[in-house]
Amino acid sequence: MRRFSIVCLCLVAILLSVPGASRAQTLEDKVREFELDNGMKFLVVERREAPVVFCAVAFKVGAIYESNGITGLSHLLEHMLFKGTETIGTKDYEQEVPYIEREDELAVAARGLMIEIEPWRLGYYDDQVTELTASMSDEDREAIGTDRALELELVVEMLEEAGPTDEMRSAGGLLEEGETDYFELFLTLKRTEMELYDTMEEHRELVISNELWETYMNNGSRMLNAGTSNDGTFYFAYLPSNRLELFFLLESDRLENAVFREFYTERDVVMEERRMSENSPDDVLYESFMSTAYSASPYGVPVLGWMSDLAMMTRADLQSYFDTNYGPNNALGIFVGDVDVKQVEKLAKKYFGKLEAGPPLPELTTKEPKQQGERRVVVKQDAKPSLYIGYHVVNPPHPDGYAIDLLSSVLSSGRTGRFYKSIYEDQGLTRTAPGVWIGPGARLDPMFIIEADPKDPHTLEEVELAILAEIERLKTEPVDMRELERTWNQEEARLVRSLGSNIGLAFTVGMYANLRGDWRAILTDMERSREVTPDDIMRVAEEYFTEENRTVGWLVETASEDDGEDTGDEFDFGQLMMWAQTLPEEERGMLMMKFQSLDEAGREAFARELWERMKAEQGDAEPESEEPADDEPAVEEPAGEETTDEE
Repeated sequence: MRRFSIVCLCLVAILLSVPGASRAQTLEDKVREFELDNGMKFLVVERREAPVVFCAVAFKVGAIYESNGITGLSHLLEHMLFKGTETIGTKDYEQEVPYIEREDELAVAARGLMIEIEPWRLGYYDDQVTELTASMSDEDREAIGTDRALELELVVEMLEEAGPTDEMRSAGGLLEEGETDYFELFLTLKRTEMELYDTMEEHRELVISNELWETYMNNGSRMLNAGTSNDGTFYFAYLPSNRLELFFLLESDRLENAVFREFYTERDVVMEERRMSENSPDDVLYESFMSTAYSASPYGVPVLGWMSDLAMMTRADLQSYFDTNYGPNNALGIFVGDVDVKQVEKLAKKYFGKLEAGPPLPELTTKEPKQQGERRVVVKQDAKPSLYIGYHVVNPPHPDGYAIDLLSSVLSSGRTGRFYKSIYEDQGLTRTAPGVWIGPGARLDPMFIIEADPKDPHTLEEVELAILAEIERLKTEPVDMRELERTWNQEEARLVRSLGSNIGLAFTVGMYANLRGDWRAILTDMERSREVTPDDIMRVAEEYFTEENRTVGWLVETASEDDGEDTGDEFDFGQLMMWAQTLPEEERGMLMMKFQSLDEAGREAFARELWERMKAEQGDAEPESEEPADDEPAVEEPAGEETTDEE
């Protein structure tokens, strides 16, 4: 699922990328910036092609600012900021307050009981609850429906009737310790949770669900979305330009007066996301790989957080995190389209200027120690084999970062990349060409990560050795200048293409501003990339791509009753993305709008529908192997930052 999420984001970017007149060389003439007294910064780009404007507020706060006990809070907050304010999403906020306070009291009480019972005991008790729930009659299940409080009521009755199991009675310290009856405490926990869900159900009568969303949609918004990564969080909407003030009104309101109603309902939603991730072989491999590669850096912790932290979170945790980190001084407003910079500045002062600055973000001082030897992790799942190979590297503006970026393109830039030609095409070792991305973020030292899926009957070991052989080749054979020139052309073409639409320009300029502190780094990066030599690439390959600095993750296939032969009809993400670029601009826009309206499962189904259409149009022919022209842009997977989509 994680890998498909990355591909989905890449597909969105392609559908949104259309030819345009904006070029990197003219950016300094187009981008206007200003800053309010409270420290909030704004970037504005006037593009008068159509009466629409892309609006975004990006926060520098991401998962790397979380601490033990609150992992996943940035992502959960992204969900909660769609729940409204004191005036949006409510029939009567004053009447809501007692319900919110009572929900908090019950949640804190439940948390205290879980801590007192201790996680190891809870594991035994939860197993019993699972067994009892599975034994419920069809009539009980039909009566329960989605009523969580009623389900808990029946569970308590069944626990009281059944009592502890014989196995539990024989385990010393499980049921009692001293004068403490832990089984009775567990019953109290379930009764407390039952009351919490009853209160939430009563509270729901005062809530107007999705009012923020509907307000945007009713005013012509083409999209309303948000995303959370390791490095930041962003909220955006595409609106008719005559609705610009609406964006300022709504976004300043939810920054100043956010009400985190339905917190515990939404926490359950995020916990279900966490469960889905834990049941996804791709996600299990990725998380195991990252937590093995990183021993100190917060990049080793998933953006979704750990389940044990999510289960203990309260609304007070969220409120404190929001109040501490989400001040206007940690935010960036981005506006691209049919707007006037003076109008934007006037509205910014009117709506955001009244907000008080919060404390600055804490400095991120924890640095990943130098790795002293190869690390390996093996995950066993009922899934096709897969592998990761990663090396700790650096990002621009570190001088070596530019050579590393170009090196990644040399290896994986579409059908001209070495991995495609050698491992996928010539040797036929993988189901798709091995991919390369640098991540999971850019604020801290990242990983240079290679992903590959062996093609039956080839093994993980064969593919790993082939990849390592290509890595070693970089250390001993200088990259040909023609190959390097083609890579430069592809990178610059990709950048220019991203600047050809409002959303592409906004994300490119905004991300550079948020991550690097100055959007002009786009231009300096292009210049410094052009200064990289074949000797530089050989040097960084020798320095960073060592056995001591390497982490390897294997997903090993376990036996399955349904195992069958590989049909060979694999879903080739890169091929689909290249095909999407050939569609007419209007059709790409329509596909993009449909894509944005779907959830994760819907997006996967839609992408596969496009895959079938592509095969039909191409007569199911194999892609040509000839090299594209030197300046033809290639498509590669973006950095592996986790994002989530609202609504």
